[in-house]
Amino acid sequence: MATKMATKMASKKAAAPKKVAAPAPIKKSRKATTPRNKNSLSYTQSEFVENVMGFCGMTKRAQARELVADMSALITECLKKGYKIPILGLGKLYVRKTKARMGRNPATGEPIHIPSKKRIRFTASKSLKQAVLFS
Repeated sequence: MATKMATKMASKKAAAPKKVAAPAPIKKSRKATTPRNKNSLSYTQSEFVENVMGFCGMTKRAQARELVADMSALITECLKKGYKIPILGLGKLYVRKTKARMGRNPATGEPIHIPSKKRIRFTASKSLKQAVLFS
């Protein structure tokens, strides 16, 4: 009986572990799709998420949606705290405070006071300007 158990144990040790097939590599598509609405040159949110999914090589739309939501939350949080955010290859996002000024009501012509406020500004990088404007 002891020899039967010893041979079973030896055969289990000798058997090679089963190899799990590696998943197929994910193809990244480095081309933006055209918006479905031909009259408008803007993407819908779902079209943007599909483009992110293709560019990043993700297999599930939920992953891309989560990435976009996380980036949005990060940018919002940083801008609330007053930080400048460099977006590599694109430019910088920052918050700028405008001065209070006097304006004019166009209907009546009377002067009005416009209070100071915060605005979100974006400065494009030189490489982005060259790629978009001079190509």
